[in-house]
Amino acid sequence: MLDIVRKLHVRVWTTTQIAPEDVIIRKVSGALTNAVFFVSCTTIPSAKTLLLRVYGSSSGSLISRPRELHVLHVLSSKYRIGPRVYGTFENGRIEEYFDSVTLSPTDIRDPQISRWIGARMAELHSVDIAAVEDSSAKLDEDTRGFEVAANVKSWLGPAEEVLKLPGISDAVRQELDLPRFWKEWQRYLRWALKQPRGFGTRRVFGHNDAQYGNLLRLKDVGDALIDEHRQVCYFASPKAYYSDS
Repeated sequence: MLDIVRKLHVRVWTTTQIAPEDVIIRKVSGALTNAVFFVSCTTIPSAKTLLLRVYGSSSGSLISRPRELHVLHVLSSKYRIGPRVYGTFENGRIEEYFDSVTLSPTDIRDPQISRWIGARMAELHSVDIAAVEDSSAKLDEDTRGFEVAANVKSWLGPAEEVLKLPGISDAVRQELDLPRFWKEWQRYLRWALKQPRGFGTRRVFGHNDAQYGNLLRLKDVGDALIDEHRQVCYFASPKAYYSDS
């Protein structure tokens, strides 16, 4: 692990004063698509903690990792949104760590914090879609440019294969009821596509997974933080952009 970080030229971590036994790797999360670890050093306080993200098995069937990395780079470098990615490997990446706490349902209902979240969402919605758009994405005529529709269509096959596995109970299959979901989804999509061009609002970039568990509040904002709403940040990567028009 230390050799990898050194090759990435992460600030301070390149020093020879850090020995392998000084590196602590602690697992902090096991999400649906990632396992997350904190990488820290006990002997050099100035070596900032790093976040190691290991992709879940077959998660590439659900998430385009090249696309995700491109989005993260644009957001962090151009808009100061989200973590900086230091480097990647075949099944994961090393990125910037935010010293923060996860917001709770009670937190997000606090009027002040709710306003901060709204301000951060407004910044996210101002991202130029052309800068993050995947020109190679295959959006067929059925989806009419709605990436979320293309995602649902591509995910349905892998979901059906998973539900065919022997370890999946009939109760789970019945609860998920993919045939019913697909039928209702297509009915909704037909309705949405029939709406007039001016229906809804403009097309904007969205997080699409901004539940309270994926919203963080920085612990030590210091004096450098000019805008107080920037103490709220995102843990999970934005999944896609959507269209309300």
